[in-house]
Amino acid sequence: MPPPTEIPRSCSGPLDLASAKRDVSAPLPSALLTARVIENLSEVAYPEGIKSPKVELNANVRDGRFRYDRDFLMQFMHICKEKPPTLSALDGLWH
Repeated sequence: MPPPTEIPRSCSGPLDLASAKRDVSAPLPSALLTARVIENLSEVAYPEGIKSPKVELNANVRDGRFRYDRDFLMQFMHICKEKPPTLSALDGLWH
């Protein structure tokens, strides 16, 4: 194999930007289309086998800013596998 400086390089052709002009955003999943705002966690009916979040985490919550414990969220790890594009990187949380 020739050294890296001797490897022939090809020039790419002009970029086709036609596809960049159209809306390429993915459609919302159907669950988001039917989602409702939660005003009171104690009124949410979870399906059989799904545990509700810990009550003590939300004792004095206001304005719908609920907290969810790890065990509650881990119940959905096999269902929710994609990170929303607006979610920032979590790397900084562990340091």
